[in-house]
Amino acid sequence: MTIEPFPIEIIPGAVAAPTIDAAAGAGVARLLASFLQRAGIGGDAALLQGRIWIADRWHAEIQLGDQRQAEEAAFDQGHHLLFRLAERTARWLGRELPQPVIHAFEDLRTASPAALLAYCAGWGSDSPQKSWTRAFELDPTFVAPRTALAQRILDDGGAAAHAAALLSGVAVEDAATAAALGLALWSQGELAAAQALLQQAVRNNADDAVAAAALAALLARSAPSDANLDIGPALDEALLLATRATQLASNDYRCWAALGDVYRARADFPQAGFYYSFALRLEPDAPTVLKDAGACWLMARQPQQALPLIEHALALAPDDPEIHGNLAFARHLQGQPDAALAAARRAAELAPTDARLRILHGDLAHHAGQREEALAAWARAAEIDPGITINPEGGNIGLPTAASA
Repeated sequence: MTIEPFPIEIIPGAVAAPTIDAAAGAGVARLLASFLQRAGIGGDAALLQGRIWIADRWHAEIQLGDQRQAEEAAFDQGHHLLFRLAERTARWLGRELPQPVIHAFEDLRTASPAALLAYCAGWGSDSPQKSWTRAFELDPTFVAPRTALAQRILDDGGAAAHAAALLSGVAVEDAATAAALGLALWSQGELAAAQALLQQAVRNNADDAVAAAALAALLARSAPSDANLDIGPALDEALLLATRATQLASNDYRCWAALGDVYRARADFPQAGFYYSFALRLEPDAPTVLKDAGACWLMARQPQQALPLIEHALALAPDDPEIHGNLAFARHLQGQPDAALAAARRAAELAPTDARLRILHGDLAHHAGQREEALAAWARAAEIDPGITINPEGGNIGLPTAASA
């Protein structure tokens, strides 16, 4: 489908008279096209034309062939006007917009016509950031420019914390956008923001297997290890989500890996190992799954099961400090103190500000008879995290925990 740019004009005497960027009309066309494409609509040669004008309220008219439709809406209902234009186009083509796409129009809600037009102008520009920033300045509660700017920060390699701050307190109704941002923020360690976004994504699109699996894994990995806390409800939810994900996308390794994460959090290591193995059959070179599967077998104190997975993971990600830490655990459990210490040194070298790996280095140095090296490693751990308690006689070593991403 081809959608021509929408001429946008202000009728003399209009109640609201925002400045109209020249790119806004093309942006409206691209925005509508994106919603229709997400709905699986628009593969034919149809030509949609339309125009928008501002008088006492929003007014619009669209035409597809010999079919024509006029719409209008109050100034704070511009998002609904765009929805009705997309809905009418879909129905002319014999289709209906699915619920996840309908929800997405809520993120376009703003009481400011100028903010909505600025956001649309971003869609019509090859350099949208200025327009989206202007839309955000005009209405800081406007969700769409905030998600667009957050995504731009992440795409440009900016600080994930800045993207997370931009999304703080925002309810993202667009399930696809929430899922994409949630996955990106999780991969960069912004766990609280990622969990909130993934919950919104699953709420508005229960059929998104990847978002459900990611949320399940995040809930499982976030479950507190304190035996006095009831983690059952969180893990029950995670299990339901992961199971649902495998039913929706049985050929996606991430869904099975999420089940592995849930059972590992439940300390059912054989069952977790089974699901990790199934995930690895689908994607043998998935570094995170290899790392998690290896850590799972270490927690079960079965280094012979863990070692091939750890070595495979290291071949794919040779500079991952957590994998070197897992190798150190494995060698320690195998009774190889020198090899364990060499791996712990490498882990600490790769992550010099990680207190856990410094403690591991100290414990394994102590176990290998390197007392001075152990004291230096523990001292460095205490500098990094002054609140930790370290036993100078060793015994601080603990089994690996869930990877952060």
